[in-house]
Amino acid sequence: MSNAKNSGIIRLILFGAVFLLLLTAASALSTPVKWFDDNRVQNRNARITEMMKQEPYTVDVLNMGDSLSLSSLTPMELWRQKGYTAFNIGADGIRMPEIYYTVLEAAEDQNVRYLLFETLPLFRYNDKQDMQMIISQPLYHRFTFLKYHSIWKPYIEGRGVKIYHKGYLINREVQEYEGDPDYMSEELGDVRTEIPDFNRTWFRKVKKFCDEKGIKLILYSDASPRNYNWTRVNNIAEFAKEEGVEYIDMNQHTDEIGINWKTDSNDRGDHMNLDGVIKMTTFFGDYFSREGILTDHRGDPDYSSWDEELTAYDKLVDEMEGISFYHVQKRIEKERKEEKEKAKEQ
Repeated sequence: MSNAKNSGIIRLILFGAVFLLLLTAASALSTPVKWFDDNRVQNRNARITEMMKQEPYTVDVLNMGDSLSLSSLTPMELWRQKGYTAFNIGADGIRMPEIYYTVLEAAEDQNVRYLLFETLPLFRYNDKQDMQMIISQPLYHRFTFLKYHSIWKPYIEGRGVKIYHKGYLINREVQEYEGDPDYMSEELGDVRTEIPDFNRTWFRKVKKFCDEKGIKLILYSDASPRNYNWTRVNNIAEFAKEEGVEYIDMNQHTDEIGINWKTDSNDRGDHMNLDGVIKMTTFFGDYFSREGILTDHRGDPDYSSWDEELTAYDKLVDEMEGISFYHVQKRIEKERKEEKEKAKEQ
């Protein structure tokens, strides 16, 4: 009986060792950058995959958060105005454990000077989802194959249509915010206004990493009537003071930034469209200039690829007047459907 039990344990150990070896080999052979170039990585891994393409030690600023952060900064405009290099590394609905490991991966081969951290994820918490992430994220960080386990889908469904520029997706749709201009005094409904202890713990892990790498961590709240009011902002300000980090609330700077809620939102006051993002980017650029830490890389041959990408970015901006990639996707789906119908008729 004892021998049978020992034999079973040995087989289990051998199976685990072989599985780990295969997983390591599969991860080493994974080619996420090539998948990105083929428009086959279009999900929440897209931005960190694009980040892997950047030349080492060329990115000055990382911008982290959920969808609000992704509509707060357009790196190509920051390059045009100041010659600073930035990258959006967030993801829709991102959670704190995912934030920590994404920052680790993004900063690994870079000399990042600033981490901009949009604050809405500090309020996002679900015990089941976040506990699952405590297990999944370290594995995804270690084994690339697990992180890109759904890469087979685009080979069946077709390539995506999104075009990322240093993590930014151009959105020129306009949907006016028609609510109260004094939205900060309003209630937001049934939303969390206290920062959970779980998120505080993971934020401290991010801060510790930044401190060790010499990265200045800045908390900021995007101007967003649908997501912020005084209760949330005051709680973040108190939290920032406790953690010893700077906090910038954009909702108190909308006049200075020049936000026009009739023209600068793409979804009635939730997120900024390109016009609003450019204004936000100008605000950040002026902030960095006053600090005097970053270098203007324009004219440096080592950064010539940024000028090339700016040309492509400007061309796409012109092509997407009044629309977003949602409209592009719908148009392509319609064209594909019409082609199939024509093929059937023939």
